Amino acid sequence: MLTKILITVLIIVGAVVFIRYKKSLDQQSIGSKTTHTITIQPESESESQANIKFIAIGVLSLTLLTGTVMLFLDWRDDHRLYDIKIVNPQTGGIDHYQAYKKDLRGRTFTSITGQQVAVSELERLEFKEVE
Repeated sequence: MLTKILITVLIIVGAVVFIRYKKSLDQQSIGSKTTHTITIQPESESESQANIKFIAIGVLSLTLLTGTVMLFLDWRDDHRLYDIKIVNPQTGGIDHYQAYKKDLRGRTFTSITGQQVAVSELERLEFKEVE
């Protein structure tokens, strides 16, 4: 435990010494440098700036197109219609329902007529996509 504390203190002291040494070098180099004046003239829109704008517009368009396609595919997947058959093994009775995929939740679902159906653990569910 003591060695961990000593190593931590040693690292902190080393970092402080290193930072002070770097600061002293920077201050010495600032004092010895001479200043030069540089004149910058404004340039008209160059070829590279036009390319950057074109690339930015292309990336934005591609992002919007991808988002729209994904939203449409998700909507289409949620609105697939399924024919649901519930089989009761005790009585042999079979019930048929139709529901959209977005309305299926585990062993409960809402049919296209608005009827909410909860299926017991004993009953068997069979799903078939309506084409």
